[in-house]
Amino acid sequence: MADDVLTILSRITTVSDMTQAFSDEDQCRRLLEAMVWPRGRICPACGYKRSTSIPGRDWGKTKRPGLYQCSNGACHHQFTVTTRTPLHSTKLPLRLWLQGLWLILQSDKGLSSVRLGEALGISQQASWRMGHALRLLMTNEKPLEGTVEIDELRIGGTPHKPAGNLGPGPGRGRRGQPRTTKTPVLALVQRPEDRDVGTQAGSVRATVVDDASAAETARVRVLPSPPIYT
Repeated sequence: MADDVLTILSRITTVSDMTQAFSDEDQCRRLLEAMVWPRGRICPACGYKRSTSIPGRDWGKTKRPGLYQCSNGACHHQFTVTTRTPLHSTKLPLRLWLQGLWLILQSDKGLSSVRLGEALGISQQASWRMGHALRLLMTNEKPLEGTVEIDELRIGGTPHKPAGNLGPGPGRGRRGQPRTTKTPVLALVQRPEDRDVGTQAGSVRATVVDDASAAETARVRVLPSPPIYT
């Protein structure tokens, strides 16, 4: 199914092609399943890799097509491709979600919620929520692995000394404790295993932290990557 998805997506070059490819709701659901589960369905509740399709509901004859049940005896959780994702409990058709995703990815300078709503025929409020959810959906949830380079930086303007304060300004205090009002940030870069020229760079992420301690560094390392903004 993954190869079929790549074939379908590779044929989309114009808005007309996109509209036609994402016109059938059942096909859109199967395309989304192939993108969310490229290696097979995974239960969002327990992570079990075996599940069964609930009879009669996989063919769009009820209000919840594409409903599956986890085969783990201790779980039996029922789920769809949107369960526990930013698209959870969506009222919009999946075809609109895929159309919105294509439009956002094709926009070099970004796409406002107003323009996205006009293109899809939905309200600005709905398109704003859609854009936010789609960017969350594109988030890479895989923790950084292998050799990870970490560096600390502080962001912000130079703090001004309060009026009447004759004491020393912000800087390095006793015992190396920082005395500054700038915001601490940790930047992490995953070093690629292959050092050959042209090798794809590793994942990069940065986040605001409370301090540069080892505990904060370990926490940041397993955080999801930031959403992909276009």
